[in-house]
Amino acid sequence: MKKVRIVFSVIGALFFIVYMAVLIKATLFSFNEYVYGKSANLVLFDSIRLMWRSGDYWLIFKNIIGNIILFLPLGLLLPLIFRVFNSWRLMFVIGFGTSFVIEVLQYEYAKRIFDIDDILLNGLGAMTGLFIYKFFALLFRLMERPFTGKKRKK
Repeated sequence: MKKVRIVFSVIGALFFIVYMAVLIKATLFSFNEYVYGKSANLVLFDSIRLMWRSGDYWLIFKNIIGNIILFLPLGLLLPLIFRVFNSWRLMFVIGFGTSFVIEVLQYEYAKRIFDIDDILLNGLGAMTGLFIYKFFALLFRLMERPFTGKKRKK
């Protein structure tokens, strides 16, 4: 069992390195500079409300799902590599903190929007990734236990 854990940790670390490179490229070195220059949205759901008013529902969907999916690997891979990241509280801090740092860097250096909605949705993505990790970890533990048909004692 310990060997399996080590193998998963190494594979997870390799995927994490690739994920971080893609995340940094997509968020900080993208050539999609915001056409209006840098700006900040500090009102929660304001950008989503503006998209709603414009009637661009596909853009709303892409924004919400894209921001969640963007940080899902963070919550999935970190606990796979290091057990300490198996905590909801810690993943909350890491997900929101990482997103906050990226938003500040985007605003300052990439001349893009600092958007509080992105921070919330990215944090939700990290938490969703941890949920998926915990689900599969539980499933894996249940699969390796022999089925006896008896109820477990508490």
